[in-house]
Amino acid sequence: MNQGTGTGDGVTHMETTTSHEATLIYSETLLRQAVFAFWRRSVGVGFFVALLIAALGLVILVALGQSSWIIGGLAAVLLVGIAFAIVVYVVHYHRSLQKFRQMGQPRATFRADESSFTMSSDIGTTTLQWSAVKELWQFQSVWLFLYSKAQFSTLPLACLSPEAQAHIVQCVRTAGGKVDG
Repeated sequence: MNQGTGTGDGVTHMETTTSHEATLIYSETLLRQAVFAFWRRSVGVGFFVALLIAALGLVILVALGQSSWIIGGLAAVLLVGIAFAIVVYVVHYHRSLQKFRQMGQPRATFRADESSFTMSSDIGTTTLQWSAVKELWQFQSVWLFLYSKAQFSTLPLACLSPEAQAHIVQCVRTAGGKVDG
């Protein structure tokens, strides 16, 4: 979209602003994919390697006939770690489903321009500056806008044109956000 701006010298200068709009369509399957992708990347492989090492250590100590506080400590670390991983997934999935079920229509309008983006559905509208997006995580079927380590919005990739996708990446980077694909 072009907007004319006057400078007082009788000449109208054209300023170019780019905006993209898309209808985002959500489903339980898409949300499950988004939450699993978030969970997998936020919990990370290193976490599971550490749990595996703790489990192996526990098995070895038990096999050697050890009976000390170390076995109890390793068992506790293993249980707390597994519980943590489960809770992270369940909490995010529950929140996503709750929002999804509040929507009368499982869709939202996404509008992005140079300085901000707006997401609007029948449960509300929010407009944020691009600087609110700390990271953009790119997956095969969804992109996630991360606002903090625990808050994100889901963008169904099939609903975004290649031009809109390029615009989003550019705006996130320009505003200082990290793009991770």
